[in-house]
Amino acid sequence: MSDPQWRLLTTLPDLPTAQSIAEVLSAAGMQVRVRSDAGVLGQAAPSRIYVTSAQWQQAQAFLSAAATDGA
Repeated sequence: MSDPQWRLLTTLPDLPTAQSIAEVLSAAGMQVRVRSDAGVLGQAAPSRIYVTSAQWQQAQAFLSAAATDGA
């Protein structure tokens, strides 16, 4: 099996927030990766959430629905 293509889903202001959202997406069955610009643990730095290209639309819909439910 080949490695999936990863696509940027969203960028968040810090790593803990990105990790929390990634855990929710993962629990929903999506493959997720988190990348951060933080040099040290606890540093506030942009963090990006990636999902596979095949799941990108599903992840976008999931985030939109979560934002609507939380509003």
